[in-house]
Amino acid sequence: MSNISTDLAFKAKVVNLILSSDTKEALQLLSQHYEVAKPNLRVGMPKRHLKRPACYAAKKRTIHISDRHVLHNPLVILHEFYHHLRNSKNAQRGTEKYAQRFAENYLQAYRIVVAGISAQRMERKNKKQNA
Repeated sequence: MSNISTDLAFKAKVVNLILSSDTKEALQLLSQHYEVAKPNLRVGMPKRHLKRPACYAAKKRTIHISDRHVLHNPLVILHEFYHHLRNSKNAQRGTEKYAQRFAENYLQAYRIVVAGISAQRMERKNKKQNA
């Protein structure tokens, strides 16, 4: 894993935490990394957003998720964190397109890291077999 950049490793760690049911820790790391307050996380949607898997309520600085299964979905959690980040930095509201890109960038980093680890394992296995 020494060939992996710090940025890729960080992003992969965040995704892994979400997939491993430690979404609160992932949000803590993201908040520290971007130097913003940690968002609140709540299961249950505001009335006008009932049909969505998640939404970000800026006034309450809360990521609302429709049910517990969404807690393990890095694409959704990272998408909503992007909205929190933009709101916390007093930037213009981020568009859905940019929120999606932000989340997909983290997932791509995770895939790269996992592929690199798998390739290293295969290489070690092949060396042992050829020794």
